[in-house]
Amino acid sequence: MWDPSNMFLNGPYAPWREQGEAFDLEIEGRLPDGLNGALYRTSVSQLYRPEDPSRYHWFDGDGMIQALFLRDGRATYRNRYVETDGLKDEMELGRAIYGGFMNGRTTPLPPGKFPKNPGNTNVQLYDNRLLVFCEGGLPRDLRPDTLETVSQLYDFGGGLAGPLTAHHKIDPTNGDFLTFGNIDGTVTWYRADRHGKVLDRHSIDLGVPTFTHDYVVTTDYALFLVNPSMVRMENIFSGRPSTIWEPETVETCRWAVLHRRTGKVTWFDAPDAFAITHFLNAYQDGTKIVVDGHRVDKFGPTLKELESPPPGGDWNWWFKKVVTTPWRWELDLATGKTTDSEVTDIQGEFPRINDQRTGLSHRYGYYTTTRGAGDWFTDGLAKHDYQTGKTSMQTLDGVLTSPGEPVFVPRPGATAEDDGWLLSIWWDPATDRSEVIVQEVQDFAGTPIARIKLNHRVPMGFHGNWSDAAELDAAVRGA
Repeated sequence: MWDPSNMFLNGPYAPWREQGEAFDLEIEGRLPDGLNGALYRTSVSQLYRPEDPSRYHWFDGDGMIQALFLRDGRATYRNRYVETDGLKDEMELGRAIYGGFMNGRTTPLPPGKFPKNPGNTNVQLYDNRLLVFCEGGLPRDLRPDTLETVSQLYDFGGGLAGPLTAHHKIDPTNGDFLTFGNIDGTVTWYRADRHGKVLDRHSIDLGVPTFTHDYVVTTDYALFLVNPSMVRMENIFSGRPSTIWEPETVETCRWAVLHRRTGKVTWFDAPDAFAITHFLNAYQDGTKIVVDGHRVDKFGPTLKELESPPPGGDWNWWFKKVVTTPWRWELDLATGKTTDSEVTDIQGEFPRINDQRTGLSHRYGYYTTTRGAGDWFTDGLAKHDYQTGKTSMQTLDGVLTSPGEPVFVPRPGATAEDDGWLLSIWWDPATDRSEVIVQEVQDFAGTPIARIKLNHRVPMGFHGNWSDAAELDAAVRGA
């Protein structure tokens, strides 16, 4: 590969540049009768050699969408690049012309060009479209069946003009699409209906260009964290990392609590300084807002660390030190006080819930675990019970490793929160192929009920979502 020392170009992260489809995949075990629909996942698969492979970061690679279609106990697979404007520019030239966002670039961008929005972070079936999200702009519109990129961006009927987060929320009570954009510290929050019509918008001045990759909602509120991780866009044009840890700018964190209907903002001070990689969920409990998420004590190199060359020439050294654990914060609207505590010391990332509990109280959370030292690889999955405090683990006995974010699929007609299946993509280092693992969530540590064998490796990616057969069929008809 282009740089054997860069972990994000090797192993489970190495690009897989072939596109195609496969039918009637081999399945070890049996798919349950009620599991019919599509699992859409993003993966990061850099198409061309980066300008400077030593600076390449996972966040900057080209987006490739993976789709697994399940119907009547059979599985079909399809993958395809997201043809962003930047990638099409590079495809015309046959080489990379855009440097990285995270670690900067060594040469100037071509005249009139801005950093590439790689379309690699999240994917969601919405308004009969398959939308691909990345913080750098509006979502890209794909066909839900073929994954073909539609030429225009999706702008919610002209209701949005700026960039959007990759971490929207879907209101389980009515299907509303809840999202935001952050431009240099000014956050605009939006509510759109299930057909893309923007119904509400409110803006907040966070005061600084703080890192807001994710946020949470409750029935009445949307919450954003002001933290010492700053996004300095000007840095990428001078070959410096864009995301800097600046405790001299923000000494302790603050929560901005936006009332979803009135737009009123209430501020809460946090006890110390930290960053959130991803939230799990939030909900209201009397006068309190309960927030669950994964906390890291530092995200980004400091200004002082930037004064010297990266240790060992490794531009990603700081990212390898990112270790997160689940935490809980309680913000009391009656007293204005904030309390927090670590939920468990089992390290991990990519937390998910049963999405039917978004903004409502939840009992269970699921996430990838990171128990090894050194490389930032995932090695298992965890299910945490917030009622009993128990954490169950699934490691597949170490035969497979590096699972991606798990996606919960409720069993049709289920009434229990954890009655359903968990779908995740794992890597087999012995064969360099991937498998989609289907678990019975109520038997989390047990043997998976199905292992769907893919004929190649799926590069590590970030997020994805499930669409049931009825939603998928309607989207295909309407596309």
